[in-house]
Amino acid sequence: MWQLKIRAREKWNIYNSRTVKFGVMIYFYSQNYYSEKGKLFFVASGIVDGELDQRNKFFRDLKKDKKVKHLDYKNDFFICIYEEPRTAKRTKAVKVAYNPKLIFLKPTIIDKEGWEEWEVASVDRKDLEAFIDESERLGIEFKVLHFNQKKIENIMIYSMIPTLTEKQKQVFLLAVKHGYFGYPRKVTLQKLAKMSNISLSTFQFHLAKAEAKLLPFVAKNI
Repeated sequence: MWQLKIRAREKWNIYNSRTVKFGVMIYFYSQNYYSEKGKLFFVASGIVDGELDQRNKFFRDLKKDKKVKHLDYKNDFFICIYEEPRTAKRTKAVKVAYNPKLIFLKPTIIDKEGWEEWEVASVDRKDLEAFIDESERLGIEFKVLHFNQKKIENIMIYSMIPTLTEKQKQVFLLAVKHGYFGYPRKVTLQKLAKMSNISLSTFQFHLAKAEAKLLPFVAKNI
């Protein structure tokens, strides 16, 4: 199986500028597209990673965009449909990107600087070469990280990941960020609880709940 990993930045993408503006990251799938009344409509779903306040600002700002025709979101998950003018150039590029022979190995990641990371595969090298060629024709800023032939070990699907409550997610990510799970540990639970502005027992409760959800998932997928 041929695999391509590419890092790119599309200036016209409705998500990229907003990850920069609000300091969030997105993990999403461009699931489908359709053509109607001279326009192309793109259907995507994903998870926005960032502080709660920044996520909410991201969603409110996205909803104001005139290109967005439908937006559903709850907590960090969203489904969005947005439109673009249907031109011959864009239609050709879309057919390459949505080639049914392509296998998307993980959600597209858009980081806080607006860079996208795509990882796709195909049995035919030419499908991936076309992916690169269209990026060049569209004038997309991009870099090929790897393009080789190897066996696929796994496909990451975000719907498989256990759902944490907002508080469980906050305390778990805080613990990871400050090295609680490292060896030796770089921070105590008491200090983490103080950072979170909650009692030690409450912090321990939410962290234990998060670990109880995540660890069986990790163990099963090792």
